Amino acid sequence: MDQTPLRCLLIARQGQGDREERIQDHLLELAELARSCGFEVQARRSLRRALIAPKTFYGSGQLEALAEEARRHDVSYLICNDELSGSQVNAIEKLTGLACMDRTGLILAIFEQRAQTREAKAQVELARCEYELPRLKGAWTHLERQGGGVGLRGGPGETQIEVDRRMVRTRISQLKRELTHLERVRQTQRQGRPQGLPRVALVGYTNAGKTSLLKALTGEGEPRDLLFATLDTTTRKAFLGQDFDPETGEATQEPRHCLVADTVGFIRKLPHQLVAAFRSTLGEVRTADALLVVADAAHPDLEEHLKIVGATLREIGCEAEGVEAQPRLLVLNQVDRLHRPQRLDLKKRHPGAVQSCATEGTGLEEIKTWLRELVPGPPRPRELEAWELPDKVETEV
Repeated sequence: MDQTPLRCLLIARQGQGDREERIQDHLLELAELARSCGFEVQARRSLRRALIAPKTFYGSGQLEALAEEARRHDVSYLICNDELSGSQVNAIEKLTGLACMDRTGLILAIFEQRAQTREAKAQVELARCEYELPRLKGAWTHLERQGGGVGLRGGPGETQIEVDRRMVRTRISQLKRELTHLERVRQTQRQGRPQGLPRVALVGYTNAGKTSLLKALTGEGEPRDLLFATLDTTTRKAFLGQDFDPETGEATQEPRHCLVADTVGFIRKLPHQLVAAFRSTLGEVRTADALLVVADAAHPDLEEHLKIVGATLREIGCEAEGVEAQPRLLVLNQVDRLHRPQRLDLKKRHPGAVQSCATEGTGLEEIKTWLRELVPGPPRPRELEAWELPDKVETEV
């Protein structure tokens, strides 16, 4: 029996200084997130409002109009691109009669659906608990106090919300202890890997083609056209080939290999709870000998995506310069979707990048050559690109 799809409306606030094109780009990405979570998007709406309404975030008249539109299209969910407080979510649900979810809640729901391993499930649950803890206020109507002491002696006890908060804090402590144990297990696994093999991490914006590149380099991986298709870090061995003497044609070294790790993708406004919860998983990025930064060359927001990747790498402790800086290679993937003039323009903007198509094998030899020459060994001095450097005001991640 077919299940009725969950229909939703997407909304985003457009302030005085926000360009319409930028808001529409954010709504388009929100639609992809909703699709990844199993929703069927009926419409996307940008709501013009100079000031945020403290109670409902958006205007009450705007929300009533949306509720009427939702009834006409048999929509039951309202997904907001903006981060809302618990009381704002409750006020919107009461006003519209729709189930309301903000961007952070939607991303957490996707992670909850995709988590497979014990570690990923614990990380996502920790992020969910830390997200819900400050939002418990107003989530209950039964806030009467429990009786304290024996009979009526001892005065009023805890309110229901205090009990709930205490239970959530207790669960957070349990999850942190469990993740600490799992991190020790992960460190033991790292130590048990073959010595001398350089470790390379694939990082980048979500759905840029990291898993496709992993499959092209190692022969393993299951690429999917979905945001956050990969949550659990997958490490595989890649054959890099051999170096040959150009005069004699004879091999000059033993065959070279490296370990390639596919990691969780980044996204704009990535919930800080998830960054913190996945810190142990992202340790594969911090401890790697080199980074392959994979980007979708055909995406219209390529430059913004690169800035978000650079900001997220700094947030998890990967610096672009200094003694401990890791060598990085920018891989502009999916160039098969570009015309020659567009590729030439990319070459001017990112002269040190490799233009590749993981599904067709384009650019793989350049990537392998870079890995053979650079890893292992000290980083070579290079000129940093704009996306790797912090702005005066840090980019939202």
